[in-house]
Amino acid sequence: MVSPPDWLSQFVDSVAANIHSHDVLSPLGCHFQQVQEIWEVTLFASKTEIVGGSQDGLMCSAGFSVDVSGLIRLFSDVEAVSWQSQSLGRGDDLGAHLSVEGWHEDRQVWLRITSVSPRRFGVGRRAIVNQQQIEELW
Repeated sequence: MVSPPDWLSQFVDSVAANIHSHDVLSPLGCHFQQVQEIWEVTLFASKTEIVGGSQDGLMCSAGFSVDVSGLIRLFSDVEAVSWQSQSLGRGDDLGAHLSVEGWHEDRQVWLRITSVSPRRFGVGRRAIVNQQQIEELW
């Protein structure tokens, strides 16, 4: 796995500071790639798997809100802000997400924050009911 550049790590930390959990936020995942001159950055809260008890095997998505005005302040210039309310089909791994396109520290960035973790990233945390423990997987 490729480590992100320092500026990107700092940017993602700043984005994460604008994500506010309704409970204890599950681990945040980040996928990034540079396509030509644009940095595509996607953040998502992992799913939690319930282990044991009457809901054994249930996968839960994290509830959170995003301070959109705080996100906007991370950009020197914002070209677009949009909300996609649902998946556009089977090939759309992101599903519902908030999108901000603009410039951060002289770099063109397309930021997306998904409402649920993309399927391909799996479970990031387990809630072990019988032991009253949380196990962080990533």
